[in-house]
Amino acid sequence: MVRKLIRTGPSPAIAYSLIAALTLCLLLLGGYVVRQAEQRVTQIQQVEAVGMLSQKRAELESRINSVLYLSSTLSTYIAVNPQEDMQRWYDISKEIVKEAPLVRNIGLAPDNVIRFVFPLSGNEKALGLDYRKVSSQWPAVERAMKTGEMTLAGPVNLVQGGRGLIGRTPIFTLDGADSRYWGLSSVVIDYDGLLESVGLSEQIGEFAIAIRGKDGAGGQGELFFGREDTFSDALAKLEIYFPDGSWVIAASQATDTRISLVWLRVLSWALPLFLCLALIIMYQLYRFALTQSLTDSLTGCDNRRSLMHKMEQLAALHPRTGQGFALLFIDLNHFKEVNDTHGHHVGDELLRQAAKRLRMQVRQSDSLARNGGDEFILLLPSMGGEGAGKLAGKFEALMAEPFKIDDIEITISASVGYAIFPTEVQTADELMNLADARMYERKREKKALEAAGEKEEVIAES
Repeated sequence: MVRKLIRTGPSPAIAYSLIAALTLCLLLLGGYVVRQAEQRVTQIQQVEAVGMLSQKRAELESRINSVLYLSSTLSTYIAVNPQEDMQRWYDISKEIVKEAPLVRNIGLAPDNVIRFVFPLSGNEKALGLDYRKVSSQWPAVERAMKTGEMTLAGPVNLVQGGRGLIGRTPIFTLDGADSRYWGLSSVVIDYDGLLESVGLSEQIGEFAIAIRGKDGAGGQGELFFGREDTFSDALAKLEIYFPDGSWVIAASQATDTRISLVWLRVLSWALPLFLCLALIIMYQLYRFALTQSLTDSLTGCDNRRSLMHKMEQLAALHPRTGQGFALLFIDLNHFKEVNDTHGHHVGDELLRQAAKRLRMQVRQSDSLARNGGDEFILLLPSMGGEGAGKLAGKFEALMAEPFKIDDIEITISASVGYAIFPTEVQTADELMNLADARMYERKREKKALEAAGEKEEVIAES
């Protein structure tokens, strides 16, 4: 009966290639998942940033424009009544300040020189200010004069202390059919109070905030609030509009939120690498277990199962290759006496040395197996009967040479039987049986010869 072939599994090269390919696929998949997660986090942050900036923009536009709208009342009055009427200017200014708490002061500058300030207390230093002599404010005044429109300048450092936004409205009075430039009305908005009223700071929650566009210059203007890198790393930017100008407000991540994804990225690398290591260990254990299942642990030779597998493979290939093979059974004579006399440790070493002697005499393509106990089986591909017979005699002579173990010289012998496939038998099992039978036949011959030799010795002695 032909035995079922042993499954040896994939070769190391194929196994490691498959493990490497699987690991690479998992690493690529992990990288894709991390990128998708990062993009999703960024999208969520962008939506949140836009929502927060939209709210701040609406509040800033509402407060600034409402103040500027109220202050236009005074400008309209003067355009119609250009004659100096300090009391009327005072009354109108008082109402404006009452309705707009963010107004720090209101000023009138006939011919670009401030002559009126309300409230006067705390703003005395502003009286007599000639805009033409203040290089930081004169460009904005000139722009208002040229455009004839209200402009918002700042934030600027005020001569009376603190910072403010200055809404300036050029006033033109009618002189017959022509209009004549009268001067400016200005309303100073408390810059710090404005930011506080809308809850604006350089960091709101997880977002860093910055604003650029000093003097209404928009996106090309100077940064006046926050850090420059907020714009370079901006998640969202929105424009804040007011008369004759705009600001741009931006939000970026105040802290590196990628840190929150570090563990995801670590896992995306660690899990595939851990799996790769686990698969390599499992494959190594599998190869070790397979080797153990096919190897004799004492001598390192193949075991009977491994040799049967190789022999059945050669038999199955014979119809295609036309090559036969020989099988030798090698039995060590007097091995039991060695165990009984010197102990099993000496017997084990004897088996190891015997296996080493046999291995040194066989080809690389041959297979030497221990059949259990003191028997060895040698499989010889492409070997005929003549070559097998010569090897049988050579191995018997080789085993008859003394072995030296632990300073003990041990002499044994061997009986070798062989069979040839397919000239003598047609199946692997028949080959094993024939070689085994010939080995026992040879063993009986040797016992008979030894017995005859002992009888002659006794006769000679007598």
